[in-house]
Amino acid sequence: MKQVTRAAYSLLPFLTFAIWAAPQKKAKSAARTEVASAEAARVAILLYEDKTGTKNFEYMPGSLKEAITNSMHEKFEFNEVDSTQVDPVASQVKGRNKGKIGAKEAAEVCRQADIDILIYGDFTFNKDSNEIEIHTNISLGSTDKFRLLPAVENRVDSTIFQAADKVATDIVAEITKVALEQQQAKGAAAGAEKDKKGKTQLEKTEKSKTWADVNWTFALSMGPSYALVNRDNTSVKTEPAANAYGMYRLKGNWHVGLFATFAGLRSYGSNNPYETYIEYLASAASAGYYFDLSARWRLTTMIGLGYYFGKFSVSAHCPAGSTQCFTPNTVPETQIRNPYAMARVGAHFLIFSFLAAGIEAEYRMLYDSKPIQSVGGAVSLIFTF
Repeated sequence: MKQVTRAAYSLLPFLTFAIWAAPQKKAKSAARTEVASAEAARVAILLYEDKTGTKNFEYMPGSLKEAITNSMHEKFEFNEVDSTQVDPVASQVKGRNKGKIGAKEAAEVCRQADIDILIYGDFTFNKDSNEIEIHTNISLGSTDKFRLLPAVENRVDSTIFQAADKVATDIVAEITKVALEQQQAKGAAAGAEKDKKGKTQLEKTEKSKTWADVNWTFALSMGPSYALVNRDNTSVKTEPAANAYGMYRLKGNWHVGLFATFAGLRSYGSNNPYETYIEYLASAASAGYYFDLSARWRLTTMIGLGYYFGKFSVSAHCPAGSTQCFTPNTVPETQIRNPYAMARVGAHFLIFSFLAAGIEAEYRMLYDSKPIQSVGGAVSLIFTF
């Protein structure tokens, strides 16, 4: 009998809260029936994921969401998006990332579900300290606008329901910073955008991709190619090179792909009438590491190994000021197929979420009995997704 009495007393704070919270939730939900301006941000608050491994906290996801939603509506004007409309998108994105939603995945959810602000998180339980730990993430629609809030810790006792209010308070404080940044970006004074009820309207956010969101890049580039030869005996003429490549993000900033080029190399003797020309098509398997300097700037590196296929020819050359051309000894056109290697570095700027431009410098080596080397540069048009 004493054990039953003690159990009843232990549940009393929770029952008291539930009795008090019911009418409060109903009243606050009724106060949210008004629709915000179409220009206001679309905000989705997802149910927090229970990672405690027990069934003792089934009430927590709903309590957290309710506390956050109420606090947000008291402070801000925004359009609340039904989380059931966002859950399928979030589940699909999580499925492609081993069940996790990081900055990149959250931005993808925002783009697919047309969300300006996404609030989500999870909570864990430490049995040894008898504490619950709540983690909150906020995405503003792009990878570079992702915020991870400090974890909220609370003992599992009669104060447990205060944890939801702590989380809500932290989120409101962070969103207040976001609202202030939006107003400053518009050139408005702090508080200038408050409505008649004293609420601050949250603005829509730009949901364009950043380099961190890009998995595939396809590029077309063109530029000069210049043979590396002994300048004492030979002169070189710059020739154009057309290139194409595709790269896939393998892991982190490591990328793999294919590179192809069509180019020529031309040189002629300074004191003889012969001109040599190599025209070739090359392809190579490539790998590289990309440094994302900012949301829009990226430094790229690439190396490639493959084969080149081409032809080598010798023709007459007319020196400058000469009144006649010389006919060289008969030299048959030679077909070539040998290993090929290249290295490339570049800087890319993301113009739109699907399009970037860049400049690149490269080194090439065409293997032969005497390897032929060249250097060059290129301007690139890059398609991303």
